[in-house]
Amino acid sequence: GNGGRLTMKFVMCPKCGKRLCKGEAGTKVEIECPKCGEFASVIIDDDGMHISKKPIEDKPLRQRA
Repeated sequence: GNGGRLTMKFVMCPKCGKRLCKGEAGTKVEIECPKCGEFASVIIDDDGMHISKKPIEDKPLRQRA
């Protein structure tokens, strides 16, 4: 094995394909592409990478009592 090291995944702009950043599982990032200005929110987990054009909302309408 690789000593349990997490593999870094590259985040690409969903619009123009420019490489924006890289992260490992457990990463959440919101980023704007410097090339085309496209907004992307990225969540990387053990299943892979999820890229959305909407901001990350952790727990939408739920508040702690």
